[in-house]
Amino acid sequence: MIDYLNTQNLIEAMVSTQVVPGVNYAFLNEDQVFSSTVGFASTYPKITQLSPFAEYDLASLTKVLATENVLLKLYDQGKLNFTEPLQQFIPSFKDERVRLYHLLTHTSGIRGWIPHRDQLNHDELLDAIINLPVTNEFNTKMRYADTNFILLGLVVKEIFGKPVQEVATEQVFKPMNLKHTSFTPHINDCVPTALVDGKVLQGIPHDPKARQLGKDCGSAGLFSSLNDLIKISRGYLGLDDHILPYSQETVSLLFDNKNPADVKPRSWGWDLRFDPKGHYPIILHTGFTGTLIILDRIRRSGLILLTNRIHPSGHNLIFLEMREKIIQTFIKENSEQ
Repeated sequence: MIDYLNTQNLIEAMVSTQVVPGVNYAFLNEDQVFSSTVGFASTYPKITQLSPFAEYDLASLTKVLATENVLLKLYDQGKLNFTEPLQQFIPSFKDERVRLYHLLTHTSGIRGWIPHRDQLNHDELLDAIINLPVTNEFNTKMRYADTNFILLGLVVKEIFGKPVQEVATEQVFKPMNLKHTSFTPHINDCVPTALVDGKVLQGIPHDPKARQLGKDCGSAGLFSSLNDLIKISRGYLGLDDHILPYSQETVSLLFDNKNPADVKPRSWGWDLRFDPKGHYPIILHTGFTGTLIILDRIRRSGLILLTNRIHPSGHNLIFLEMREKIIQTFIKENSEQ
C-alpha cells in the first residue's frame, strides 16, 4: 500500500495556503499509483477548475524528457558515446575541450552574460550562446545552465538535419504513443502560467528562450499531463520495459553519478539525491514553472508533482522552500516503505 502521508500533506498545504493555485500529483510504488488533483487551474483573470488531465508547461523537464532522450536513443544504438567534442557538431564553437558529457552533466564551464538576451531574435541568441566563453569552472564545478541543453539541441539538429523539438516528437514521443505530450499543445488543455505583457500565458512556454528559439530550443518548451508522465516514469523505474525508446540497460546508467569525486554529483541530465539508508542514487529534475519528477529505481517508486506556481506571478520564493521540504520528506518516507 502506498503511504506518503507527510509528503501528501505538504503538497496539498501549498494549495490551502495559496502558495500555488492547484496541483496534480502522483506517487508510484511498484505497480501501484496514487494520483490526485487539488485546487484551481487559474485564479486570474478568473477562477477556473483544475482537470486531472490538464497539460502543464514542463519548463526544464524538457531537457531530460525530450533532448536527452533523443541522445540516449543514439547512445543505445552505438551512434554516440558522449565523449565526442562539441566542436565536432558545432565547428564555430571555439573550445575543443568541451565534450557532450560535459554538457549533459552541467560541467562545461560555459558561462557569460548575454546583453539584452530577451530582446535577441532566434539567430542572434544562438550565435551569442555558441560564442559564450568556457571559464575556469570547466570540469571542476557543476553549474546548472540552460545553455548546455540548448547546445545539445543544436547537436541533435546537426545529426538529424531537423530542429530538436521535431526530432524529439518523431523519435521519442510518437513511438511512446503519448497523446498529451507535445511542443504544440491545444491551448484549452493547458494550465495558465504567468502574466506577461498584460496577458496570461497559456499553451505558450513561459521561458523566454523557448519562445525566442522555437523548435530549436532543447532546454524548455514541452507540455505534458500527469498520466503521460506516469507512463514515462514507469519506464525509468523499470516497471515498463518498452515505453522508453532505448534499452533498460541504458536507463540504468542514469542512476549513477557521472561527475568526478570532487564535483557535485550529477547524472546525465538528472540531478541526484541519495537514499538515507542505502545511500544509492535517486534521480530528480525540476522545472521553473513548478514541476518535479523524483524516481527511485531500486525501490521502483517515485513522485510526480505538477503545479502552476508562477500563476499569476513568478515571484514565488515560498514555493522553492516548500518544494525542497517536499523532496526531503518524500525521500525519507520512501526509505521507510
